[in-house]
Amino acid sequence: MHWVKMYLRYLSVYFKQLMEYRFSFFGDIFVNTLFFIVTYIGFWVIFNRFDMLHGWTFYEVTFLYNMNLLSYAISSMFVWGPMKQLEEYVRRGEFDLFLTKPIPPLRLLIFRQFGHTFIGHVLVAVTVFIVCIDRLDLQWSFTLYVFFVAAIIGAAFIHSALIIFAATSTFWIVRSTPIVDVTIYAIRSYINYPISIYYKWLQVLLTFLVPYAFVNFYPSTVLLRKTESLSILSYCTPILGLILLGAAVCTFNIGVRRYESTGS
Repeated sequence: MHWVKMYLRYLSVYFKQLMEYRFSFFGDIFVNTLFFIVTYIGFWVIFNRFDMLHGWTFYEVTFLYNMNLLSYAISSMFVWGPMKQLEEYVRRGEFDLFLTKPIPPLRLLIFRQFGHTFIGHVLVAVTVFIVCIDRLDLQWSFTLYVFFVAAIIGAAFIHSALIIFAATSTFWIVRSTPIVDVTIYAIRSYINYPISIYYKWLQVLLTFLVPYAFVNFYPSTVLLRKTESLSILSYCTPILGLILLGAAVCTFNIGVRRYESTGS
């Protein structure tokens, strides 16, 4: 509870600074919102030509994409900025500062920043979820609603873990930006669509090596009742998220012990 109160204080200071430039604050959110509106229009154009994509309808694929977007946005509010900047801190030797504070380095990194630009992602995703659930006429039970919330949280943990894993490589190779970019953008883009449309080797990669498929595809087979794709993996997102996030934090702490203050 002590750490939560401390984080809220950091957050309060952060937003007070942002409110000094309100146009920039709301402009960032608007630009991000507009970008994803264009993305949804792109989906509509594709499905206006092809009614189905490997058995998935427009609203089902949009639901799938939204699970990726919402969980990524929730995760990125906390870890995207800190992990993107970690390389610069290590390369310039500025990470020394984090080692002199009475707060664990990873926690301090997260406390110092908040990704306000991802608020736009969340607003768009929530709105589109409401539309998808209505258009798909999903009659969910209380249990499915609980599973949906648990899956989103687990998916956010998976995103956070993979970002932390990628950024932590900077303690060994210093220049981690290519690894972070490939992990966050290139590989993650494959789950914008059902992984069942890809070759088997890519499905295996997205399931067992870089497990992005657990972010949206597997839990969506439960929520959308895609019985042809349903398996035990469909229920693993919440627990896998916890395991991966714990492993990522441990790996980060190992990297901190490896840190040698490289400087510039």
